[in-house]
Amino acid sequence: MGRKIFYLLATMAAVLALTRIGLADKEPVKLSFTFDQDRQVYEESDYGEPPQVAIWIEDLSNGSIRTAYVTYRTATGDFYGKVECEVSLPFWIAAYRREFGMEGFPTPRETAPDAITAATSREMTVSAEIEVTRGKSYVYFIEMNVAGDFNAAFPLESADGRLDYHGNGQPSLIYSGHILAEPGDSASPEPYGRTDQYQYTGEIIRDLRGMDNAFECLKNILVICTEK
Repeated sequence: MGRKIFYLLATMAAVLALTRIGLADKEPVKLSFTFDQDRQVYEESDYGEPPQVAIWIEDLSNGSIRTAYVTYRTATGDFYGKVECEVSLPFWIAAYRREFGMEGFPTPRETAPDAITAATSREMTVSAEIEVTRGKSYVYFIEMNVAGDFNAAFPLESADGRLDYHGNGQPSLIYSGHILAEPGDSASPEPYGRTDQYQYTGEIIRDLRGMDNAFECLKNILVICTEK
């Protein structure tokens, strides 16, 4: 009788342990994004303002999109008297529309959710995080734009007389990479493309010729998966 009770208790303990392991395998994990901003790069622009930045992920199993971080001006449409600035982070805008099933741009009356909105930071190191499903694969995007960083390839007025009404300069630069949502996994993105200098399209341009100090604004970009 005693031996039967012993085996019963041992079996129950084993089942409980396996259950705990199974539950642990289903616990969400965290993706943490960090990067350094080069103050000298953005202060040399015509406006001297820190970059607008957005970070979002796409679940490779179903194509769903979730935003982790977007800076205040783009998230709220608060652009110093402009109704909107369609060239600020246009690739993110296209993703945001898919994520929330909407059209148009964030405005002071219809802002992006507070949970993803962050102050436009002047700090050297910026970080953001998002909870994800353990074991899934994600592609992530980081879009960055410094306003007024004109150069020979992206001037205020082009040779054919086209004027950059938004004061965009070099258009937004997009970095991208893949990461597996398992604690300990890490990744660093590569430049993926840019957007249009003059207007919103939501499309990405893979040709990065003409972009120069935009590549220097964000440094040491790192994505790490950790336990919650």
